[in-house]
Amino acid sequence: MSSAAWKANLIALLVAQTCVMIAFSFVFPFIPLYVRALGVTDNATAARWAGAIGAAAAVTMAIAQPIWGSLADRYGRRVMVLRSIAAASITLTLMGLARHPWQLLVLRFLQGAFTGTLAASNALVATSVPRERLGSSLGLMQVSLFCGTSVGPLIGGFIADRMGYRASCFAAGGLMLVSLVLVVALVRESFTPLPATTSRRGVLADSRQLLAVPGFLLVMGVTFLIQYGNAVAMPILSLFIHELANGTKAASAAGAIMAGTGVASAVAAVLIGRLGDRVGHRRVLPACLLGAALVCLPQAFVRSTGELFAWRLALGVFLGGLLPSTNALLAGLVPAERRGSAFGLGATALSLANVIGPLSGAFLGGTLGMRSVFFATAALFIVGLVFVLSRFRYLPRRVGDVPPNLMPADTVE
Repeated sequence: MSSAAWKANLIALLVAQTCVMIAFSFVFPFIPLYVRALGVTDNATAARWAGAIGAAAAVTMAIAQPIWGSLADRYGRRVMVLRSIAAASITLTLMGLARHPWQLLVLRFLQGAFTGTLAASNALVATSVPRERLGSSLGLMQVSLFCGTSVGPLIGGFIADRMGYRASCFAAGGLMLVSLVLVVALVRESFTPLPATTSRRGVLADSRQLLAVPGFLLVMGVTFLIQYGNAVAMPILSLFIHELANGTKAASAAGAIMAGTGVASAVAAVLIGRLGDRVGHRRVLPACLLGAALVCLPQAFVRSTGELFAWRLALGVFLGGLLPSTNALLAGLVPAERRGSAFGLGATALSLANVIGPLSGAFLGGTLGMRSVFFATAALFIVGLVFVLSRFRYLPRRVGDVPPNLMPADTVE
């Protein structure tokens, strides 16, 4: 693919994925408040419903993503991007018609089975950009995530406060259609199918081969811990903000705090991504894990939304370096033709964390109090740091230095 072509693809996917993440963020940060609007008035019960709804999509996504990733390597990554965005548009629109929390739960199960937009887009980017630009390009895709999660809650909170949570769902479904049109019109793929002998292998055989690559399981484990630490606070965060704000414009306050975190993460992803390309993503990763742990602890002691905003902003900086680094390391462990399957397995790690994280957060918030969740978050980042430092030598020095036999011995110390 020519220089102009891959750059055009990257820009189009960046814009489309940003629209997708904005649309998702219209709705998901406010699920606990939407549950309350559907008639669940008790905070503890609302937190449990929110935890179950948040985990539902992750359950089916953990199962489905390796299948979609394997199909992407066989039939192309662009079609997987289109499939995931179309499914997201349909399910988000239907969420606006829900009359009971169990209907949101069912729709989230379906959403997890058929979406997975970021994993699909990352796989397409990872197979179309030059090797020497892989780390920074994947970092830019994470910027779409952070920009989406910064702008989305702000706009979604504004819509919800004035027109209701159903309107946020309908707006999200419409914005997904805009993203779908962008991909159809602007994104192209130069796809070479896998050899016939490889394409006849099943998903389980593909997964076993990738998991045998030195360092692959390590990166998946770290990805899981990072996302677990990020997801554990999600079910209680908007309820915690509601408590700090004494119920006054809670959705707008939650949106502003989440927006600030996203902006900090977006800026940090660009800067830390470039730093990782120069000094190595395996060096950036432990520093960001330590920083994230240190700024989580004070959040358990805040007394105002302003204090929480400041510490969430600091957390956003370190989050900006975490998932871009693990994505770059994951791509660096496998050849280009297997990156659909690799990102599918990476999405499984994220999804499993998104199952356990919200359930853990809802349980802790409902039994030990919402402030206990921030202690748990810090502990998870510390565990991830110990994991990385104990097996540091298995992480690749440079992105893309992978031999054809999937055994990259020359990339480790």
